Amino acid sequence: MKLVAVTSCPTGIAHTYMAAEALEKAAKHKGVNLKVETQGSVGVENELTTDDIQNAHAVIIAVGSSISMERFEGKSVLEVSLSDAIKDPENIIDRALKLKSNKLDLSKQVNEIKEQRSQERTGPYKHLMAGVSFMLPLVVAGGLAIALSFIFGIEAFKEEGTLAAALMQIGGGAAFALMVPILAGYIAFSIADRPGLAPGLIGGMLASQIGAGFLGGIIAGFVAGYTVDFLKKVIKLPKTLEGLKPILILPLLSSLFVGLLMM
Repeated sequence: MKLVAVTSCPTGIAHTYMAAEALEKAAKHKGVNLKVETQGSVGVENELTTDDIQNAHAVIIAVGSSISMERFEGKSVLEVSLSDAIKDPENIIDRALKLKSNKLDLSKQVNEIKEQRSQERTGPYKHLMAGVSFMLPLVVAGGLAIALSFIFGIEAFKEEGTLAAALMQIGGGAAFALMVPILAGYIAFSIADRPGLAPGLIGGMLASQIGAGFLGGIIAGFVAGYTVDFLKKVIKLPKTLEGLKPILILPLLSSLFVGLLMM
């Protein structure tokens, strides 16, 4: 008999993989075929396919955060807490096996969801637009703050301690200074999820410091994102150490690579 499961915790670090490993061990002990999709800090791994879901007897959802349930519509679903999945996985497997099996044709529905995901998260243009969308509020807020400072006179901001000087510092000194790092950071985030954010921001900040401007920030964002994406695929760790990958190994290695490249 076949089961499928999804594990995910709010931080996407330790408990996601601990729950997955516990369920896999319990299923193996009972002779049950189980495939577990993990939604952690490095993104979705071991993603469930259309056939996986359609042919499964039931679905186990062990999460501590909200996830999309559309692709499981019509299937027998057992929702449990992450702590239960870690502490008593054999009981979870038994409960899932007792559920009534619903054999439905979900291929069209799942394909639509996967196509939507693909359109949202793939392609250089879409990654670029993701970075731009996060940068735009800074452009608007910073530009308006600078414009407000000009109300007191075109050069009024040069006089320290005045409201005009404060507005110029908010707009030009803070908001505009963050534009390139945010652009680069969220380009990388769009490509590689949360592990891409740190190297992207660092690369964008370095691009600003060396005067590379928006073009440098865009390059830094793409380099950071695809570097993290590559490292995610080539670095394989035991399940017990997977939690270190998104918070230590990937950000550190990619930040060093991008930083040295931008210097």
